[in-house]
This record gives sequence, structure tokens and C-alpha cells, in this order.
Amino acid sequence: MAAALAPLEAEGPDLVILFGADHHGLRRGRCSVDPGSAWRTPVGDAAIDEEVAAALAGDPASGVDSSASAHGPEHSIEVIVPFLVQGLPGARILPVIVPPGAGGAAAGVAAVRAARRLGRRAVAVGSSDLTHYGERYGFAPLGSGASAHRWSREENDREILDRAAALDSAGIEESASRRRNACGPGAMAAVVAAARELGADRATLLRHTTSAEVLGEEEPDTWVGYAAMVFHA
Repeated sequence: MAAALAPLEAEGPDLVILFGADHHGLRRGRCSVDPGSAWRTPVGDAAIDEEVAAALAGDPASGVDSSASAHGPEHSIEVIVPFLVQGLPGARILPVIVPPGAGGAAAGVAAVRAARRLGRRAVAVGSSDLTHYGERYGFAPLGSGASAHRWSREENDREILDRAAALDSAGIEESASRRRNACGPGAMAAVVAAARELGADRATLLRHTTSAEVLGEEEPDTWVGYAAMVFHA
């Protein structure tokens, strides 16, 4: 996470648009922006750009409504905010929950355009884990061990990372639906579309690993994939 966020400091944005997964299914196919004033973290508060939030929710083409309750139990954006408070203390945030199949690409474009209309220097961040592998996740098509881990990392994760690197929002959602290789494909689709709207035309994969690799497990039975990618012109 820190690897992906570090390049943002050089951009000097005054707004960070944050697209996150919907792990709890509360939105029933709707994207949702938090209309509140701030998020509190152990290292300080992060102010929400209420003006941009209202503009985004008020745009009928965005597919985004306004709901504080949608963000209450969700951690996908929450884990990023302390890094932003420390690294970009002057920037406001715009938290947007994006369920799969909820028009993530449209939400990504609309969020950037709302920020632009209001004169914000914006960047976008998307939050999603990759393959959740193992019996505890109900997904273990190759059993367990090193060969299953290699397939999960080098084939299953790699397909959706390739779609992201190609800035292919539709391909991201299709890959996740078919291969279960991301928990937040809507958020990934949204950030790719936002990046394109901001002028990005390529991507750099900074790091790709799994929880099993981090723990040094040689014959794992359960793991989650993680990656950091930056989109740029």
C-alpha cells in the first residue's frame, strides 16, 4: 500500500478520490459517496470534500448516491486513510464504495469530472485485494500447496493485473466474475477509468505478492494476493 501511495506525494493533490470494495453487500449494486465531514484516524482526521461529494451524488449520470451508513462497516478505504493523513496532510478525501457490477467505470469518470468542475487537483486510488484462496474462502480449485499458490499468483492474479495494466475497466470486472481473482473489481474498474480521465495511458506494477509469501510459507493452504500499481502518462 505504501509503495502505491508514495508517488502521490509528488503530485501535490488537494483531493484524493478513494474507491473501495463493498465486502458486506450493503449497497445492492449502487455506488455510494460518504457525505460526512471527516474520517477520524489514530494519526489525525482526514477532511472529506463535501462540495465534491454533493456534486458527485447530484450527477444522475454518475450512478453514485450519498450514504454514510454504507461506509460504516467497510474497511477497504479505511486502511488507506492514515497513510494519506501522514503523507498528504493538506489533501481532502472523497470516499466512494463501488460494488461489482455497479457501473464502476462511470463512477470513476464522474468523480474526476466533478472534482475538475470545482477546480480541484485530484488523484484517484482504488482498494482491492486479489485472489482469496483456500477452503476458508470457499475457493481452492487446485487444492493446496506450492503448485496451487503458484497458479493463484502467476495465472489467476496475473490475469486481472494484466487487465488493470491495459486500463481495461470492463475486462477487470469480467475477469473477477469468471475467476474470483479480486474482492473489489468495481473499485479497480473505477480507478482505472478515473486514471484514464486524468490522462493516464499506461501503468507500472510496483509489487505483487501474497500473504503466504510474506509469511514465508512453503506449502500454504490459505492466502490472499496483493499488488501495488501506479497509472501515469
